[in-house]
Amino acid sequence: MSTAAALLATMLGNLLDRRTMPQLGPIPDLLDAADDRRFAAAFLLDLAGRSDTLTRDLLQTPETIPAFFSVLGDRVRAEVDSAAEADPALASALAHAADGVADFDDVWAATFPEGVGLRQDFSEAVRALRERRRVTVAETATSPIVDPVREILFTANVLVAGDSADFIYDHPIPPDSPAAATELAHGLRHLDSAVAFELERHPGWVGPLVVVLSVSSTSRSDTGEALEFVRTVIGDTGPYPHLRLHAFDDTGADAVRMAMLGDTAVASGGSVLGVSGPYGRHYSFLKFIAAIWSVCVDSDIKATFKIDLDQSFPQRRLVAETGASAFEHLTTPLWGASGEGSDGRNIELGLVAGGLVNSGDLDRSVFAPDVVAAPPETVEDVVFFSRLPQAVSTEAEICARAEDGVIERIHVTGGTNGIRVDSLRRWRLFVPSFVGRAEDQAYLLSGLGDPTHRPGYLHVPGLRMSHDKGDLIPGVIAQHAGAKHIGDLCRIRLFSALAARHKPLLDPFTGAFVSRLPVTVTALRLALHALALPAGAPGGYLSTAIDRLGETDEIVRRIDSLVAAEREEWHSLFDALDQIEAHGGPAAQPAASVQTVVSAARVG
Repeated sequence: MSTAAALLATMLGNLLDRRTMPQLGPIPDLLDAADDRRFAAAFLLDLAGRSDTLTRDLLQTPETIPAFFSVLGDRVRAEVDSAAEADPALASALAHAADGVADFDDVWAATFPEGVGLRQDFSEAVRALRERRRVTVAETATSPIVDPVREILFTANVLVAGDSADFIYDHPIPPDSPAAATELAHGLRHLDSAVAFELERHPGWVGPLVVVLSVSSTSRSDTGEALEFVRTVIGDTGPYPHLRLHAFDDTGADAVRMAMLGDTAVASGGSVLGVSGPYGRHYSFLKFIAAIWSVCVDSDIKATFKIDLDQSFPQRRLVAETGASAFEHLTTPLWGASGEGSDGRNIELGLVAGGLVNSGDLDRSVFAPDVVAAPPETVEDVVFFSRLPQAVSTEAEICARAEDGVIERIHVTGGTNGIRVDSLRRWRLFVPSFVGRAEDQAYLLSGLGDPTHRPGYLHVPGLRMSHDKGDLIPGVIAQHAGAKHIGDLCRIRLFSALAARHKPLLDPFTGAFVSRLPVTVTALRLALHALALPAGAPGGYLSTAIDRLGETDEIVRRIDSLVAAEREEWHSLFDALDQIEAHGGPAAQPAASVQTVVSAARVG
């Protein structure tokens, strides 16, 4: 065994000896478990240099899960050797942890350096990060939003559980849910109320608000059932008098693409313009549709803003506490401003981001952070604990007030963010379609290639939404917790391959998923998480994780060519919009075809 792999083995042995993970009990005892936990235990003991006949026999069992762990051990050792040779700091951290593990930071220095020191001086970490996120504004927007109801296309994604789980979603809506109890009805009801509130305050603003819904099914073979479910829910729970709703599934999205491209279009066969599949697909669609709308349907549309349907605008609380309603915050002339980021690069704040407050904290303040610092508590926190840098970035970025100056956001949430159409078309941003988690944070990566100039998210301090999912769908969230965890593991592998050169900007939270040991960290998290599951439960979790990680490994092997191919296709779509605009905008023939598709997508 090489030096670095031996140091890793000693570090893991120290952890096992110290019983740092008391919830598990002695790991060797789990070798006799009657379920698949025994394979995860054998993997950890083998990696720690504690193999015996039983351990070796388990890993040589001719079944998928032990075979996976057997190969994974070799991959971990090879990765640690290679990374330690290239990075003296990692080699030093491994040596220190091998000498003895007295604290989480001793292990984190090797597997999770983004968390080292944050517990000891959380306040200083918040202050330093906020300073890094400060922007010096040179010029405000030349054409700020004046009437948000008229000028902003709102979007949301509807996730529906199909008859199979081909795609991992956090909390898809079960199709047998009562219509009024769905998060779709919840989101539309509250958005309609929020618009009514705005129109009462601003009689000159023009409604209704145009809302585009993407409809994504967990089933690859969905043939319109999810869209029909959405139509039924809206029909049963409406009307929504202040909203004009349009819904697109993959068929509708491809119809838009075909209408745009006209005679040059070919059948989809997996176009980047779609809504089902990993989250990256619907996220990119819901941004790009605003550019389509602006050119082909309504030139008054200047921007788009995405919400999640388990969220709502606490309008009266916003006015009382921030002095402005939600939509009033979107009229800031800083949305579209330009200046300089703390990294010295010119920055265009064409994107915008707000924040979330858990519904249970609203009585305290709309600025109450939705993620707070907490001590490590699960067994895998010993090697990776993203909640800690997430809490730092929540305080530093998402909870920054107006008096903190102009702040850019790297940490954004899937809802409560937007982009101006002019900025979208200039930067041609997209999320690679294989990104299944943190698609909101991956979106910015496609615009970071220029070393002198980049797009950025403007933080709007008073733009806050209530996060209602804990009250709304606790059972669905719990049911899909395993899928969410697997998505997190895939996120480490994908972000480590996609964003390594941008890590200094992305740290500490988004950057925590850009690891120098992506295989090792995900392997340890996988095994420890499996061991902590109830008896009998790990089999399904491990089988699904093995499949997803295998798919992710294949993507990582080809990631540069995949991204390049998708970028080329997105450029062709943006080029098509430019051509439509140059030949008459909404009066052009392709634009008229798009209008027909849009009309057909009207619901409610």
